[in-house]
Amino acid sequence: MNDELHITQIIISAITAACAVVIPVLFHLLGLGSIFLPMFIPLSIGAYFLTPAFAFLTGTIAPITSTVLTGMPPLYPPIAIIMMIELSLFCFFISLLKQKFYLNNYLIIVFAIIFDRIILYVLYAIVLPYFNVSFAMFSLYDLFKSFPGIILLILITPTAVNGINVIIQKKAGR
Repeated sequence: MNDELHITQIIISAITAACAVVIPVLFHLLGLGSIFLPMFIPLSIGAYFLTPAFAFLTGTIAPITSTVLTGMPPLYPPIAIIMMIELSLFCFFISLLKQKFYLNNYLIIVFAIIFDRIILYVLYAIVLPYFNVSFAMFSLYDLFKSFPGIILLILITPTAVNGINVIIQKKAGR
C-alpha cells in the first residue's frame, strides 16, 4: 500500500471513529439512544471507503473509545465487547462487499445488516446464558427495538455514500 493511500485510510478511519463516538452522544441527549443504532451510521458510511483491514480496525476501535470517553456502551454487562466484535465484522463485511464484489450500495447495506444480525445473535447465544437472560426473548426484543435503526441505515448509508462519491468525482474532475 503506498504512503498516500495509507494516510488517506488513517484519516477516513479517524473521522469515522470520531463520528461514531459523537453521534451516539447526540442521539442519547435527544432520548433516541440505541433504538436508531447511531454508532452504526458513521461506521457503515466509512466502511465503504476503507480497506477491509482499516474497516475492521475502525469498527473495533470506535466502541471501546466511546466506552472510555463517554461510558457508552457499558463494559458490564459486556455490551462494549459485543459491539467491538459486531461492529468490526460489520464494517469488514461492508468493505469486503464493496471492494471485492462491487455490489450496489443498497444491496451491500442490506447484506451487511443481515450478516450483522446473525453475528449479534450468535454473540447473544454465547453471552446471555451467563446473565440468566432468555436468548429467545432478548433476541426478539432486540430485533424489534433496533428495527427503526435498521430502516435508518438502509435509507441513510447508501444515500450518504452516493453523495460523497459525487463530491469526490467533482473534486477529481476539476
